[in-house]
Formats: sequence, structure tokens, C-alpha cells
Amino acid sequence: MNPEKIPVAELSVLDAIGQRRAVRNYLPDPVPRPVIQHLIDLAILAPSAVNQQPWAFAVIDDRSTLERLAMDGKELLLAEPPGPEVLGSGLPALAHLREAVAEPGYDLFHGAPTLIVIYATEMHGVSDCYLAGENLMLAALAFGLGTCPIGLSLPILEMPDVKAELEVGEDWIAALPMVVGYPAGATPATKRRPARITTWR
Repeated sequence: MNPEKIPVAELSVLDAIGQRRAVRNYLPDPVPRPVIQHLIDLAILAPSAVNQQPWAFAVIDDRSTLERLAMDGKELLLAEPPGPEVLGSGLPALAHLREAVAEPGYDLFHGAPTLIVIYATEMHGVSDCYLAGENLMLAALAFGLGTCPIGLSLPILEMPDVKAELEVGEDWIAALPMVVGYPAGATPATKRRPARITTWR
């Protein structure tokens, strides 16, 4: 597919921010690789401290690999007692999340056809990777795609054997894994509390 032939919806930045959803139900249709490449090209236009651009991208769109990582990731999350990879992952409400993962048929990647992992190549670069990820998530809407950050996959993506398989540096940090795919239906907006502004002087 020629990147110039990729259909893109006319969408303002404000519309994209307002319409972004964490999609957890996907069609099996694969996302064309030129579309993924274009999303990554837009992701790296994000700002970074001193323009260091401390990010690298691992893309997994092989169904069998995704299913294996999902299964291995679940096993890691549900191990008793939880291992250091899980306890040190920074996941909030870990006990609640482990209960959800234990449900029969739970798919760590929600059936999405593509997983993009943004790895920070430097310790200080994690927050820059978040900025790149937001670019990618907003841009995906213009291509009719849904996205969802998958924090629960952080422990498995930090395992040395997985890093070796994905050809990422041993000391790189899995900053933001996210699935990408065509939504299998509408995702309602979640409610937001009013912004907490403590000071305005």
C-alpha cells in the first residue's frame, strides 16, 4: 500500500482529543504495515528533552506471537507469590487487576491485531515516550483505528528473553505498550472528574 493512498479522515486536534477512547474490543482485520509506519512517523514528532528522542518501537503483528505473549504475560501476573517483575511494575490496584486477568477467556491484548511497544532507550526518556504514545493514539483516530495502553503487559515485556526476541536493548525500559486495531463497535466515553486546580494566581 502506497502511504499516499492511505485514507485519512479530516479530524481536528480538538476532535481527536475528545473522541479518543481506550478500545478493548477489536476486529481481527490486520492493520496495513504502511499505516503502522505512518503512525510511528507521527509519534516521533513528539517533543523530547534536549531533542534526545529516547525511544524505540517494537511492533508485533504476528497472531501466534501475540497469543503467546498474552498467555505468558497472564501466567507471570497470576504467579503466587507475585514475582519482582510484577511487584516492581508500578501497576496500580494490583490485586484488583490480577482478579480481572484471572477471569476465563481474558485476553491481555483484547484481540487486537497489532501491539506497539514504545521502549525508552534511556532512563530519563520514559516521559518522552508517553508524549510519543499520545501522538500515536490521537493520530490513529484519523485512520479509523482504536488504541489501548496495556500496562498489564509491562512485566512480560521487561523479561530478558522477550527483550532478546524483540531485539531491544537489555537496559531499555518498556515505557508504553499499546494495542492498535479496528474497533469492533463503539466505545462509550468514561466520565472525568473536574480538573483539580490547586493554585491559579
